[in-house]
Amino acid sequence: MQEVAIFLVAVFLGFFLSKFISFVYDSYPEKFEKITTKKGYHFHHSMYGLTSFFAVPIMIDNNHVLTTFVLLGLGFGIIIEHTIQCGFIFITKREGD
Repeated sequence: MQEVAIFLVAVFLGFFLSKFISFVYDSYPEKFEKITTKKGYHFHHSMYGLTSFFAVPIMIDNNHVLTTFVLLGLGFGIIIEHTIQCGFIFITKREGD
């Protein structure tokens, strides 16, 4: 039961972290455009959520069960928020590039 509670808290944290990331990106678009766009492709902040899923097998192998639930929760929270805001998108090609 403790794992479920940790997972749910991490989902909410991931959701609000994603809101914050989106706010910062929107506040300084010219600064973050260079960081989030490479060779004509825009990498959305939902990639942070996807990246957290890649760390899960490493955590499971090292018996870090609670860290695994935190990473999964954060990842799902970030992806849920981005899906609500922009759609289920991770990488898009910039027009004209």
